[in-house]
Amino acid sequence: MSSEDSAQLRPALKIALWLLVIAVAALAIWQTKPPRALDTTAPADQFSTARAAVHLEQIAREPHSIGTAANHRVRDYLVEQLTALGAEVNVETTVGVTDAYRLVYAGTVQNIVATIKGTANSRAVMLASHYDSVPEGPGAADAGSGLAAILETIRALRARGPLKNDLLVLFTDGEEEGLIGAAAFVRDHPDLARRAGVVLNFEARGTSGPAMMFETSDRNGWVTREFARVAPYPFSSSLAYAVYKNLPNHTDMTVFKRVSGLAGLNFAFTASFENYHTRRDTPANLDPRSLQNVGANALALAQHFGDLELRDIHEPDRVYFNWFGSRLVGYPGWGVWIILGADIALLVAVLMTARRRAAITIWRTLGGAGGFFLVLLAAAGGAHLVWWLVNISTKTLLVGDTPSNSLIMLGCVAAGLAFAVAVQSWLSSKLGRFNSAVGQLVVVAVLAAVLTYLLPAGSYLLQWPLLFALAGLLAALLMQNDTLPAFFGSLPTLLIFAPLMYLLFVTLAFDWISVSVLAVLLGLMIAIASPLLPQISTPLRRSAPTLLLCAAALTGWGRQLSVFSAEHPRRNSIAYSVNADQAKAAWVSYDDELDEWTREFLTGSPARGKAPAFTIGSARDALTAAAELLPLEAPTATVVSDSIVNGRRVLRLHLSSPRAAQMLLMRMAADVRILAVSFNGRAHEIENERGATWPWSLRYNAPPAEGVEVELQLASNGPLKLWFGDRSIGLPQMPGKAYRERPADMMATYGSDVVLVGREYTF
Repeated sequence: MSSEDSAQLRPALKIALWLLVIAVAALAIWQTKPPRALDTTAPADQFSTARAAVHLEQIAREPHSIGTAANHRVRDYLVEQLTALGAEVNVETTVGVTDAYRLVYAGTVQNIVATIKGTANSRAVMLASHYDSVPEGPGAADAGSGLAAILETIRALRARGPLKNDLLVLFTDGEEEGLIGAAAFVRDHPDLARRAGVVLNFEARGTSGPAMMFETSDRNGWVTREFARVAPYPFSSSLAYAVYKNLPNHTDMTVFKRVSGLAGLNFAFTASFENYHTRRDTPANLDPRSLQNVGANALALAQHFGDLELRDIHEPDRVYFNWFGSRLVGYPGWGVWIILGADIALLVAVLMTARRRAAITIWRTLGGAGGFFLVLLAAAGGAHLVWWLVNISTKTLLVGDTPSNSLIMLGCVAAGLAFAVAVQSWLSSKLGRFNSAVGQLVVVAVLAAVLTYLLPAGSYLLQWPLLFALAGLLAALLMQNDTLPAFFGSLPTLLIFAPLMYLLFVTLAFDWISVSVLAVLLGLMIAIASPLLPQISTPLRRSAPTLLLCAAALTGWGRQLSVFSAEHPRRNSIAYSVNADQAKAAWVSYDDELDEWTREFLTGSPARGKAPAFTIGSARDALTAAAELLPLEAPTATVVSDSIVNGRRVLRLHLSSPRAAQMLLMRMAADVRILAVSFNGRAHEIENERGATWPWSLRYNAPPAEGVEVELQLASNGPLKLWFGDRSIGLPQMPGKAYRERPADMMATYGSDVVLVGREYTF
């Protein structure tokens, strides 16, 4: 069948091909699911979610943020379990300090460090996770899942027999408050790079989904190759890591990687993001399959690395990605140029064959190249149209990858597909299908070359789909029936793009940025599949309206499900604040508007705007209303010494909280220049960002009863104005007033349900 006879495909065949396309995309996404969880009947040398869940129930009974009694309970439980597993255990009480964007984190941390001796150690295998949670949630996934997985991994390893290498276990404290536990550990163990060969760190950013290896160390060739070879469920992408490196997101692995010579892998599952850092991060809401995924990989990797000679383990970076489900493809970085060369060779062959068969002309092919951008704009336009309609019709969009948001996102995709298919069909009818397809693939080839040069780790995203699309197009030019080559040439595009788009939706916040990213990927996918889509999309009067009806149905269904409930609670915030200078108190909320519960606290007509007097100097907008003043003792900041050393003003202050609050907090104006800071003797140099215009914030977590000595090294000798206060967890009991507990369909957002007491100082 010739290319221009494609419109003569029987309607039944077109429908069948559409269904096959949808089925392949759905199957590719379904293959990302984590494995079946094993129960207590699993062999002793295997990882069992049911056995790990016993630990999880103890760890995630309640929120256990740094410095709290619940945190100490979890610490003691972990020490007890590690000791029972035969480890040498130490609790290292120390001070950790980090900083980023003029936010200085510090605190007294209690890291748990355990060692299980090997028979012939070369360098240790380090298993790491953090045991503190956020104050708002019990942390079953983040990072109770990592703790439970490590304990069950150690038990299974003991059932298998001793390893050759030492097993080093690190449970850090204070990860949620700026990675200060990891920073303290690295600072206190300068020999870590010589002692540990490989670190496996376990995190979570949701309560379900596949355990993705989303970050690795530099020069990762060896460690990623071994991961792909040994892990039973290797799920990862060098593109994900390349993107993650440029995001402002950090875990303990960020700190570990700063240790020269330390190789590592970082794991997390990210689905059900709605539960992340909330009261819904409970053992009941944690998908047992995700825990099985984490644990099975942890066990296999710990066993493998534990029996290897971990000496020369650094090789140039590799490119890797999942082709189908847990099948991880990987090759050396130089391989991207070979694949690009194959793409170019195939493109030349397509151009020569198409010209020889008079299937294309130069000007019409150039028109097809321009059509690529029309396809991209059409996909983005359709997706954003749905997004705009949803946003003007509701204020109750839920957070993350909920069923309602998933349906709305599918509606965006369907609308984008409808618009882009319409443009593809129009281009095909005006230019001829081969002119349109070849022109678009020429642009994709140029983009693939640019991506290969700028971001080799992400080059597979275009290189492999382009390779197969060109091969299918070449076969279509040489065969009588060009439908099957076009279909099979499009399959790799679906297998790579569909799960990537799904995982991006799961990982990113559900907003216009994620809609834009998915729309661009959708446009690229449609352009690469240009040899196939016009064949199955004609007549346009049927395909485009059908897709738009699907978009409307999916979006309407999603909107109907987008309702706050006990399963999908609304987030809100409330805090009680005392200004010790004014002897006044206020209720504070950072929400955009009050709801029926927060309105019980902020009665009357709350003021909106910046309220530094009741937010310890914060420049953040808030709603405030007067509250009854409670007799809360104010924190104190007293001068220990004030001198000039080498042109720097060195101001030493003693900070204390008479009411034993969990955090001390200082804020200073943007024009202050801090060169270095020290907390109880732990010095930390500050990297000042050029042109920074945001104010300073210094936080000290879990201060000791005797207080904290802070040394500030300042560039200016002039007067220093600052806000100083403390923050404790939990709302106060008000005399003669009983407030309702937060309803089941609401939950505290980050920074809510706290008491602040602050005042202003000039030194």
